[in-house]
Amino acid sequence: MKQQSVNGLKSRAAVVLSYRPLIGHLAAGLLQASVLTALPLLACAAADGPWSASFAATTDYIFRGVSQTYDRGALQLGANYQGTGGWFAGAWGSRVAPYPIAQSALELDLYTGISRPLGDEFTASVSYTHYMYLDDPRPKRFNYDELAVAASFLDRIVATISYQPDSTLYSDLGFASRRSALAYEAAGRWPLPHAFALEAGAGYYDLHRLFGVRYWAADVGAQYVFRCVSVDLSRYFADSTVSRLYGGASANGTWVLSALVRLSFDEGLCHRPP
Repeated sequence: MKQQSVNGLKSRAAVVLSYRPLIGHLAAGLLQASVLTALPLLACAAADGPWSASFAATTDYIFRGVSQTYDRGALQLGANYQGTGGWFAGAWGSRVAPYPIAQSALELDLYTGISRPLGDEFTASVSYTHYMYLDDPRPKRFNYDELAVAASFLDRIVATISYQPDSTLYSDLGFASRRSALAYEAAGRWPLPHAFALEAGAGYYDLHRLFGVRYWAADVGAQYVFRCVSVDLSRYFADSTVSRLYGGASANGTWVLSALVRLSFDEGLCHRPP
């Protein structure tokens, strides 16, 4: 349930804010083409309903302070359905690279949840996401689930607590299978004149049950929006623990340029975010 950065903050937290948030050898390429083709058609077929979709390209896919593509670019696609009573569901996908030198894989996230207003300014949400890695060259299965509770203020600031009961991760500190992890995140977006905005996010990640460590990561950036297209330039930060865990995949000091097209079919083909 990712749009897509801390990347998890701007991408997955963005799903909380607006309810809108994946590729190797021939088989992976065919799967990617199928996903990228089918989801826009699905949304267009429901043009009279509450469907939205997004298509993005980024120079690096960063999630919670860790590069998922080892400083390489990625194409990303999302589709979302907003039902009555605050219910929502969708899918989000991105190219990932599990190893520095290896074939790519496809990350596909399926999510659902409910959001309810708490007065005129606050909103609370509960969501469930299942993360899948398709055509993954790794011998172990790294799929996992996440439960998240979030609160937002005026759709500008969002705070999230996430719990993963069955995380499976490999790092330079070892291999951990089906153990729990916690994430505490906050993200904000502040509009500026002339369609610009400032963005920032920070997170604290508890991997004590996996590797006996905890770490923080953050990002700051600027965004420009023109009709249904947004362009982001962000700088990422992560503490030294991320380098201990993942070596060169640490996003500390990384600049990322990304562009995203949003389609909101219930409000016209191009919907400019608030």
